[in-house]
Amino acid sequence: MLKKHVLLMLLFFICTAALIAGGGAEKAAEDVEEGPTRVIFYLWDDPAYPPIIDAFNNSQDEVFVDAKWVSLNEYEAQISTLLAGGAEMDGYMQKRSTDIFAHYNNGYIAPVDELAAEFGFDLGEVADYRDAISIDGNTLAIPFRGASWYCYYNKVIFEKAGIPTPDTYVEKGEWTWDKFIEVSAQLKEALPELPYGSFMYTWGSANVIPTLQNGIQFIDANGKVDINDSLINSYLYRKELEERGLIMPLTETKVTKTHYSKPFYNGETGMLLIGSWFPGHMLSGRDDGLLEGYEWGDYSLTRLPCDEATYRTFGNPTFSHIHSKSDKKEAMFKFLAWMGGPEGAKIVAGNGLLPAYITDEVKAELSRILPDETAVKYYTEAKTVNPQFYNKYGSAVESELAAVMEEYLASDMSVAELRALLVKRLEQVAKQIQ
Repeated sequence: MLKKHVLLMLLFFICTAALIAGGGAEKAAEDVEEGPTRVIFYLWDDPAYPPIIDAFNNSQDEVFVDAKWVSLNEYEAQISTLLAGGAEMDGYMQKRSTDIFAHYNNGYIAPVDELAAEFGFDLGEVADYRDAISIDGNTLAIPFRGASWYCYYNKVIFEKAGIPTPDTYVEKGEWTWDKFIEVSAQLKEALPELPYGSFMYTWGSANVIPTLQNGIQFIDANGKVDINDSLINSYLYRKELEERGLIMPLTETKVTKTHYSKPFYNGETGMLLIGSWFPGHMLSGRDDGLLEGYEWGDYSLTRLPCDEATYRTFGNPTFSHIHSKSDKKEAMFKFLAWMGGPEGAKIVAGNGLLPAYITDEVKAELSRILPDETAVKYYTEAKTVNPQFYNKYGSAVESELAAVMEEYLASDMSVAELRALLVKRLEQVAKQIQ
């Protein structure tokens, strides 16, 4: 009997010790978890983004953003693979904005309306972009960068050529696409050693800018093809530029994997048509000593060439999502709201980007960042920004337009044949995506 009693007491002490040890382990785990909440955030390797992440992490001690960098050229495919594979993440940046439709339909994106109300983030401050971040009445993202494309130009090259800079034609109301081609030719004629008068990148959007400025839908909400002569003109303009040797051929750009910044850094082109993020690239190019034959203040920007009666540019804002599977949605939202709010806007502007949230401090910061008053004027002016490819067909439409452009440039296709091919391909997209 005594032996049994001793055994029971021994078991009691063993169990008590185990409970105490377990409690200690639990306490130790809690101690380890003290400190900022770590959130995993995927984005691409744009040189303007690390300072934004660092600024947020250094600004407070509640949330730490663990940035996962993906190669720029692989981002769209990689993020889709990661989402489909159930990779651990709390949020991600959307590079191809029209992918929001597929990602939302697949259940990857958490709405932010309730979180915005909970934390007092005024979505009205980014109302200009609500159509680009909402589906079925749900706000699915917080934009941190605005949207616009510009004509960037090298003032040194224009001075050497003895040709007025593009802003001169803007002020006169003459900056059309025909004038853009004419000026590109004048640069090459005056400076035979100049490789290109102008430069346009490979994206589908970069090659149909006149169409995007016109505002057509390509495929409307009822699945009907919606095109006009502005689309045909886009193809004609690119072909003329290539045939006259005024621009790097599309195929060569793709084969050589030439980034759009390289010819501009190297002083190999007088003009570059690209988006509002490019001043950030110029900051990096300056700091890394990549600018050849000219200095920081020797470039500027103005409006895109435009054939419309009233000037229009185009673009979708850059925004970020909260992953629907995240168990740290509040922490993730705090970062997205900071990046998309007045605090982040100043940092965004300071890195040569156009914020979605504009304040007087942002304007002052841009005045410090941009090379001259002309650039500040056109970068911040009020303007109509048409969304690009913004419906459920968007990504597929852009891919098809790019594919048709390559076929057209490599052939003797007539205008009638081009139009028929575009209609055929767009009808196929409409049938594939119901």
